[in-house]
Amino acid sequence: MSKRTLFLIFALLLITFVLLLVAFYQPQTSKTAPAVTAPKKLTAQTTLSFGIPVTATSASVLTTNYSLPVEILTGGNKVTAVQLELQYDPEVLTNVAVIPGPFFGTTSDVLLNQIDAETGRISYALSVGLTAQGVIGKGTVATVTFSSKVKTPEKTAILFLPKTLVTASGINESVLKQTTNGLFMLGEKPSTSSAR
Repeated sequence: MSKRTLFLIFALLLITFVLLLVAFYQPQTSKTAPAVTAPKKLTAQTTLSFGIPVTATSASVLTTNYSLPVEILTGGNKVTAVQLELQYDPEVLTNVAVIPGPFFGTTSDVLLNQIDAETGRISYALSVGLTAQGVIGKGTVATVTFSSKVKTPEKTAILFLPKTLVTASGINESVLKQTTNGLFMLGEKPSTSSAR
């Protein structure tokens, strides 16, 4: 073979080698770390539950009057309004009423107060008022009062329905995290326990 042929073969091999290097060589691109998003802050921190029912003396021997506080614990939420949707047994509880508790103070406004004695449904809403700020803390948001003609001990319950909600400053959705239904004994000596 001539020198010229050897040179051409060598040049072709060199060009092929360079092309292969270019084809397989991947330059290291700087991989940027994916943007870390801050974890979504838990907005729903408020809980509602029933306190211990208190019996009141009644002029009638046939009925016993009760007072049942609805307790609120806001966590970090600045609560501005509470809507209670409650269910009770109308065959057991009578003369049901709801009054505002001291949680919102003297500026609270009752926005809704409907009690259906036939179905045992309570729709009650109250707010801090137009000029007041949201409230953080723990306290009694409302008190449910009722009578019972039960003479022998009997269990009954007042339940929070799914439409129960709590609003807070700066948050567009309900901040209600959890409710605890009230299961208690009517009759001679009232007692309470929690039911979820």
